Amino acid sequence: MRGKLIACLFFCACLILPGFGASAAGVTNYSSFISADYWVKNNPAGEQVILDAAGTAAFNKRMVDKFASVYDLKAYPQKVSGSTVKSYLGDFSVLNDPLFRLGKEVSQNYKNILIREANVDKVPAEVAVRYGVTVRRSNLRALPTNEGLFYYPTDSNFDALQETAISVCEPVIILHQSANGFFYYVQSYNYRGWISRFDVATCGRDAWLKYADPQSFLVVTAQSFNIKVSGESVYCDEGTRLLLVTEGSSIYTVKMPLRAQNGSLEEANSNVAKTAALHKGYLPYTSNNILRGAFKYYGAPYGWGGMHKGTDDAGLITNVYRTVGIFLPRTVDELAQAGVVTSLNGMASAQRLDAIKKLTPGSCLFMDGYAVMYVGNSSDVPYIIHSLATHYTGGVRHTEMRVLVSDLTLQRASGSSFLDEFTNAVSFK
Repeated sequence: MRGKLIACLFFCACLILPGFGASAAGVTNYSSFISADYWVKNNPAGEQVILDAAGTAAFNKRMVDKFASVYDLKAYPQKVSGSTVKSYLGDFSVLNDPLFRLGKEVSQNYKNILIREANVDKVPAEVAVRYGVTVRRSNLRALPTNEGLFYYPTDSNFDALQETAISVCEPVIILHQSANGFFYYVQSYNYRGWISRFDVATCGRDAWLKYADPQSFLVVTAQSFNIKVSGESVYCDEGTRLLLVTEGSSIYTVKMPLRAQNGSLEEANSNVAKTAALHKGYLPYTSNNILRGAFKYYGAPYGWGGMHKGTDDAGLITNVYRTVGIFLPRTVDELAQAGVVTSLNGMASAQRLDAIKKLTPGSCLFMDGYAVMYVGNSSDVPYIIHSLATHYTGGVRHTEMRVLVSDLTLQRASGSSFLDEFTNAVSFK
């Protein structure tokens, strides 16, 4: 994520200039175009199943085999060499640049404290992994701190230490603990990083497997969903899996993880009304279900790495595809190589346009540091939905910080259009 952050900061002009641009050419607020209904109706093959359960399982296995960042956590080894864990922990390159906290540049002493908190010297020769489950939506951090560090004193949107966000009920592998004991270093199914230990309940492998390999579950199909658990309103992202206990005529009962005072896993049953925000098991993997899921995010705030309960470009894609049981890599660079890849490099604009218009809606397009989802064509013009920070028109910067729909004429800071910047088109099948 840090490499992508640098690219994104250039793309967004660091968001340090004052003012917000007016709605620019390329972004549409046309009422039909900003609803899934229009695109679903104009997608003749949209209800055809792309992959059945066996095909989805095979796709997920290919992701594990292809990308070093993606794991079948059930097959994760129970012991890991200390040298491997040290190699994970010992990347402090994010601290090489000047960084700012609360508008002031942090000192080298502050950076040294963060390095010491990583506790690398205390990694044993062989690490016996521990098991945990997230009890709320949690930030995964590059270093063991929740304090935001930014590349510019006025920025509050692009935290250099924010890697991604992990949903509630997620199984994680615990590999290490910070020196002060406040953070765990964990492996999720598609990312590693530091997480507050107060957001994780530890447990044995058998209890953990219920979350790693759930047999009966609900999937959140809304942009977000809240569940009351022991007095706390627990926020669930789209794609979150909830363990299903019983199903009544109008109510589901789900089992939610809690963290006991000693840090161990406890569980409580919660009743939730049957609504369109919840689906029993994964949705069928169809093009239209992907479109419906993506448009649940329309107007939602942009959130770098899931900051501010928002979503960034890759986060939108990975969350939507989780609703159909597809588990993708987290970074744009890896997403751009997942599935069936069509290279757009070397194509003239007309060739690119023709190739894009032939894509299955729900396929994704990639440029350096950025990803979008193709939703279909109208009047022979292709449209996309994406979580966008900023873009340009004739050298004028427009700040969006939201999920929106546009054509491909939006420009980057270089003046090149999105159309001419795309390098890959990918269909996840």
